[in-house]
Amino acid sequence: MKITYKTNNEVYNMLMEIEDRTPNENDTLAYVEKFLKYSKDTDMKQLYNDISKVHKLPKEAIIKIIDIKPSTSEELVAILNSYSVTVDDKVLDSILDILKVL
Repeated sequence: MKITYKTNNEVYNMLMEIEDRTPNENDTLAYVEKFLKYSKDTDMKQLYNDISKVHKLPKEAIIKIIDIKPSTSEELVAILNSYSVTVDDKVLDSILDILKVL
């Protein structure tokens, strides 16, 4: 089985497309709605691409950054540290600038 990482917004949109959701899918949808950080029509692929252009990061780290939407460099460093990634302040600022626009 191939593992694919999805943002909360992508999961939300996938579940909303299902007309007859199972109880488990409805529970997942309700859970994901609580943690949406962006409008439902935000282009997650573009956001992912914008962040990945700044610095080569693991895909799962980029997805986590998108889902959490850190607002400070300390929050962003904490996320990156959980993936054993270190970057300089310029990269941190660039990623935070991308997230601030949304």
